[in-house]
Amino acid sequence: MFIIEAMNWVIPLVISYLIARNDADLFNSEDVYSSLALVFDTTGSMKDDYQQLKSHAEGIMRHVLTRNDSDIKHFVFVPFNDPDVGPMTETFDPNVIMYKLNRVAIKGGGDCAEMGITAVVQALKIIKPNSYVYVFTDASAKDTYLVDEALELIQRKQSQVFVLKTGDCDSSSDNSYQTIALVGSGNVFDVNKGDVSKVLELVNKSMDTNKVNLMSVNIGQSQLSPSPKKLNIDESIKNLQVSVSGLNCNIDLMNPAGKKMDEAQGLMTELDLKNVKIVNVLEPIPGEWTLYVTSESAHSIRACGVSSKNFNFGFATAKPKNMTQTSHRPLKGANNYILIDCPDVTKFISCKTQDLYNENKTYSLPILELEKHNMLLCGPFLPNNNPFYIQVFGMNSNGHYFRRITKTSIIPDEPDAPYINTPTQITAVVGGELRIKCRVESLVPFTVSWIGFNCPRQTWNFSQSSEIELVIRNVTEQFNDIYTCRARNIAGNAESTTNVTVISMPTIVEGSDNVTIVLYEGEDYSMTCMGHGRPVPKMTWHVTNVPVSYYDEHILIINDALRLIIYDATLKDSNVYTCTATNEAGLTEKHYNVIVKAKTIDSVANETLVEQEIGDVVLHCPLPNMTNQWLKDGSSVNDLIHKRADEPHYRLLKDGLKIYDLDVIDSAVYTCMNSNETYTIELKVAFAPYFIKYQPESMMIKRNETVLFDCMATGYPIPRILWRKMDSSLPITRWTLKDIEFLENKQKLTIHSVDWIHNGTYKCIVKNKFGIVKRRFDLLVF
Repeated sequence: MFIIEAMNWVIPLVISYLIARNDADLFNSEDVYSSLALVFDTTGSMKDDYQQLKSHAEGIMRHVLTRNDSDIKHFVFVPFNDPDVGPMTETFDPNVIMYKLNRVAIKGGGDCAEMGITAVVQALKIIKPNSYVYVFTDASAKDTYLVDEALELIQRKQSQVFVLKTGDCDSSSDNSYQTIALVGSGNVFDVNKGDVSKVLELVNKSMDTNKVNLMSVNIGQSQLSPSPKKLNIDESIKNLQVSVSGLNCNIDLMNPAGKKMDEAQGLMTELDLKNVKIVNVLEPIPGEWTLYVTSESAHSIRACGVSSKNFNFGFATAKPKNMTQTSHRPLKGANNYILIDCPDVTKFISCKTQDLYNENKTYSLPILELEKHNMLLCGPFLPNNNPFYIQVFGMNSNGHYFRRITKTSIIPDEPDAPYINTPTQITAVVGGELRIKCRVESLVPFTVSWIGFNCPRQTWNFSQSSEIELVIRNVTEQFNDIYTCRARNIAGNAESTTNVTVISMPTIVEGSDNVTIVLYEGEDYSMTCMGHGRPVPKMTWHVTNVPVSYYDEHILIINDALRLIIYDATLKDSNVYTCTATNEAGLTEKHYNVIVKAKTIDSVANETLVEQEIGDVVLHCPLPNMTNQWLKDGSSVNDLIHKRADEPHYRLLKDGLKIYDLDVIDSAVYTCMNSNETYTIELKVAFAPYFIKYQPESMMIKRNETVLFDCMATGYPIPRILWRKMDSSLPITRWTLKDIEFLENKQKLTIHSVDWIHNGTYKCIVKNKFGIVKRRFDLLVF
């Protein structure tokens, strides 16, 4: 790697070009999936075809999506008529394609030739490499001048075009579709309109991005006496498919044992029409197979297999060291090298070019040794003007011979303007490193430069295709910009832009240090959690990894998760509450350790008893030699006057005191004694709450004055008091209703500077485990 360091720039910035990279680096992360494109003729004569396509299209797309071994994620639909083409639709959702397909208007036509090649070019421009394009039409092409552009895109994208032609309304001699399918090792299926469904069913079964090309032969005449054709099948081939497009064709296959394949041997006929025949063999045994084909017309033969083992290739006029220094087409009129990357190879036996129009016209190329055992360098060779395939023959690590040819044929090219590929968008993190790769493909020497914030005003020279990398260290938000990679050669200029979005890790305004909070039962507490970052972070709260929104009624979240309120705290609300700020750059957390304690009242008594009202209780005295004297709050029980003088309230027992019909006034400290010591028992009588003060339930208050709602109550255990405003789903706290203050342990609610928002009905709820009482207040602010 050569690196040019910045000298006087504001921040460190590096431009580099790479001389040793894996082929996988040729593709941006945007290209890890493949596409399925449907190109459809919408003229009136296509009505029957349209109905058949609609009935099968969704099934095809959903079948592809559900296959675990398929890389097809992207769908494209291009309708065409004359003169209109489009609008084009691309999506990752099959439902979108079906929606567009259902809205197609089948109309027009009459002059036969349509703008089909324009539609094919539009699809080829947007699909990803290693994809499929299916064209449906019954007319010849009007826009034949675009065939060369289509061929260029097919070679660059290594994608196949299949044409379902259900007629030729003007019996035109135009062969544009045949040329496109021929170069792309696709096919033109001349079928009757009633057979479209059969072909679509085959499409559903046979589409696979792991297909490898084993044979592609085009024979320009009828052949009634077949000559044998050899197929080398290695153990990685899981499915062998042979298709022939021609009139009344026939296919015979002989396995390596010399047995003719039939249904009993595992041969399946997938499609058998007047002009098309396709057969299939699952799990073919490795070895040399023999193929015999006959047809009553000129015909094309395609043999492919499903395998994860294929090869990548590129051309260069000087010996390339890696795939980044190659182009997808050779330079016409010059000596070229071919660099081939083929994994899992122990030995390359031959490297050949095979003429597209003559299968027997092959040229063996010299093989040059490279340090990497899976890399093959062939050449130099001077290509002629005819399209050709590259054919690789060798032995894999399992000792089986394999043969592969390129997925599409290749046409030598004149010098053309550079082709540049950069990622459309990149995200960088503040303080991190930004890297933008610019792949420049050129058959002749070129210069390249970067344009963008703080980029060096400098150009670099290269003799052939290369990859240039812009590296920015210690990124700041200033680098949020559009960066352009621009290249120039003798044939012209080209540029490609990358939109860089700079993001930053989220931070929490209150800091990320953990906090411990101690509360008492019945108290309210608020925790804030405001986040900063780019983009603005999403704020969430969790309690022991459970979202707070699913916790319980004591936990409130308000202000878009910026505040969490513990309302009327209970012992079970003791927990760790986690505030999380999350954006694309990462997350930051802050933990609040909340401890809720019970309210306790110190007692000087030796023992405390809690008994419910309206009952009897016996207080036991543990002292020996008790004098049988009891005191209540220091006064002898014998001297007390009771509410019912006709019935005893106290009864002295041998070792205790019995109290009948407990009442609230019986709550006291009781003392028993002997001559030397005393023993005290604090008795607390439990009763349901009740209000101890009356207040008018309707009040009219001027704006900016103060209002007081009084809900003073008594009860034991000490009751808890909750406040609500009837037009709000949230309880009243100082964070949910402005200008309020609680007094006397929430028994009184004061609103300072009342305003229009305070109009309404208020309710206080007083409860303990023995009962509940409520009071309403209507407030009118004028």
